[in-house]
Amino acid sequence: MTTYSIGQLAERCGIATQAIRYYEQERLMPTPQRTESNYRRYPEEHVARLRFILHAKQWGFTLDEIRELLILQDANGDRAQAKRIAEEKLAKVREQLKHLSKIESVLSRTLFECSGEGPMQEGCPIVEAITDGK
Repeated sequence: MTTYSIGQLAERCGIATQAIRYYEQERLMPTPQRTESNYRRYPEEHVARLRFILHAKQWGFTLDEIRELLILQDANGDRAQAKRIAEEKLAKVREQLKHLSKIESVLSRTLFECSGEGPMQEGCPIVEAITDGK
């Protein structure tokens, strides 16, 4: 059975060893076996689990949400719970998209309105929009 040191696992997944230790501390990663010299050794399934964590983070899932999904997966839990977590995440993503769309609109408008010339004391539509929170 192939196992990896923490450094090898970190390199294979493209993250820092400190992140792996943190995920262990947060109970997202199982406690690895240790050698007689007390070095961590990670089996191949830990690579897959760590990649799941990293992908879920890229998708915007919080560590608590990731933990819930992993618990469901480990316990062969109910898909309905996983669906609920994903539906809640989708609602949050849609809210973020609305907010980002508003920001994009305001920035686009103020960039069009700003000549980019003259002193700031004469007013700047970009700074004014940010100040007003529009």
